[in-house]
Amino acid sequence: MSVLSSTYPQDTAAERLASQNVQPAGPRVLPPFSGKLSVDDKLKLSNANFKQTIDDFFKDKNITPISQLTTTPPFPTPHVLAQFAAKTYTDYKKRETDAQYETRLALPDGWKLLTTASNSSKINGYFGAAYWHPEHQQYVIPHRGTKLSNFGAMWTDVFSVLFKHHVPQMSSTSTFAHKVAEVLREVKEATRVSFQLFFTGHSLGGWLVQVTNFTIKYLNTEGNTFLKSNSEQNCYHPHTVIFDSPGCQDMLSQLRDTFDVRHGGRSIDLECLDITSYLSAPNRINNCNAHLGTIYRIFPYFSDLGWWKKHTALYNLVTHSMDKIVEAFDIETGQVGKDEQGQLKVQVVVDWPVCSGLKCGKEYKNFFEWAKHLNDYHPDITIRTFWHSHYIPIRYQTKTYNERVNMFSIFSQEEREFLQCYRRLRQWPEFFELKEMFSATDNN
Repeated sequence: MSVLSSTYPQDTAAERLASQNVQPAGPRVLPPFSGKLSVDDKLKLSNANFKQTIDDFFKDKNITPISQLTTTPPFPTPHVLAQFAAKTYTDYKKRETDAQYETRLALPDGWKLLTTASNSSKINGYFGAAYWHPEHQQYVIPHRGTKLSNFGAMWTDVFSVLFKHHVPQMSSTSTFAHKVAEVLREVKEATRVSFQLFFTGHSLGGWLVQVTNFTIKYLNTEGNTFLKSNSEQNCYHPHTVIFDSPGCQDMLSQLRDTFDVRHGGRSIDLECLDITSYLSAPNRINNCNAHLGTIYRIFPYFSDLGWWKKHTALYNLVTHSMDKIVEAFDIETGQVGKDEQGQLKVQVVVDWPVCSGLKCGKEYKNFFEWAKHLNDYHPDITIRTFWHSHYIPIRYQTKTYNERVNMFSIFSQEEREFLQCYRRLRQWPEFFELKEMFSATDNN
């Protein structure tokens, strides 16, 4: 009876509001919450005190904002990031220390291993690492892709990539990234040094990296779970480069709907995520789902493929090989290599086929039927090649890559606002001396 008496006045008030078409007043839009994405308390770090490693390096350094702007390269090259994605497949040897493991990895110049992270439970099997370049104040977190001997990775492939369900590795990757990001915030407050955070990964690792990009940009940890951040300024805007990912657009859309309202007042924009994908030749892995962000088609060397590797399931393994993908980038420039005519072997993806679940799907089959028709397993497909009755019968299109163009998504919200203001101020040179404005480098 007490329950009835306590709820009745509320029901009456609700009915009265509905009948009068009055909207209840509220201070702000409250984001939804599902509780599926939680902090992984079983995640193990090889160097749990990695913050001390960073503190020890910067405690006697006098690094100013202007020195960072003038001496630090904007991004690690794709070749460097591809190497990190490949090195995550290397396991520790028995009783091997981090220092010994780092030496055996043969890291790119200037880069050091900060810590690794793992969860060896049966349906998880996550492994990732954090590398840092002390002189450039840059940090890279690669997540490992699928190893056939890892049951947890296979579990993640089936239930997350194919069936779009939440899996434990999503919590592990997000937890690890947030641990690193929180340490970087603390060090920044103490030293006033700014840090850049990057993510990379191959295959399933690339899929997990995109989930991590979302959680770092839009979520914070509260206790043992993840909640939507109240301020994007307190979050990182990481630059993410992935290689032959199975596509993560569906899962990112699911995460957006989980942590944001569905209609008016949305604050999560997936197009603002800084994600760049490099895709090899179309195969069953990179066709699993639709992709998000900037997408490039690269052309690793496949001329040595025999009949079996072209016409059997081995084709998927060879074209998906991270070793082949690393070789597609030039060691000296760090960018995509050039062909014999001096042209970069890369195209911008306009459209890409998608498989349907465990089956190949019509889009995937159509692509290879047309490729066979042209007697070329990796055809240079153009609009003219497949033009028929004013439509394109296959979902594969690319266009010429312009190396002078960058996507606007590489900038954070604050940086976008600054650029917009800067463009307006440039129209009034008689009132503003722009060089003088840039002298106030302490201003974020």
